Amino acid sequence: MGWISNDNKHEGWAACVAPDGRLSSSSSGEGRLIKGISGRYKVDKLMTDYEVVPDAEMIGWRGACDCGWQGEMWERVTSPVDADFSKRRDYVALEDFADASQEVEDAIHDEWKAHIAPSEAILGVEAAAREHSQAGQRLDKTVAAAKAAGASWADIGRAVGISRQSAHERWADK
Repeated sequence: MGWISNDNKHEGWAACVAPDGRLSSSSSGEGRLIKGISGRYKVDKLMTDYEVVPDAEMIGWRGACDCGWQGEMWERVTSPVDADFSKRRDYVALEDFADASQEVEDAIHDEWKAHIAPSEAILGVEAAAREHSQAGQRLDKTVAAAKAAGASWADIGRAVGISRQSAHERWADK
């Protein structure tokens, strides 16, 4: 399962990690699709620049983002007794699909959200800047209308919270 940021600039997922450190971007019925040809694995029939690495050979998981970011490694252990979430170690049987457990996927998702947090915060800044600009334009228009209706610069300044002189300097030429 993957995730897309609100600004559509980031797409992230919990990627399986091959023994040589390459990350999977997808899977097939035969294993994980890994970009690049090492010569060690079978080449995928449809995507000829990908190898199919068997699920049993996946050594763990890490967060990945299409921007190039990668999270810290979560190790796949071969015994349930070796699993330790605090040490980023989880058990998935070798005969099973190599998907990360829900607990690991949730942790990776949290790491990915921390990675995109700055761009998500910028969305709020952009929205506030748009609103500020629109409010400024609305204020300019209403000041012009008030002045045309006979309001004094002192009245306008008082309404805005500035002096008569500041109001005159700001809007007299508009």
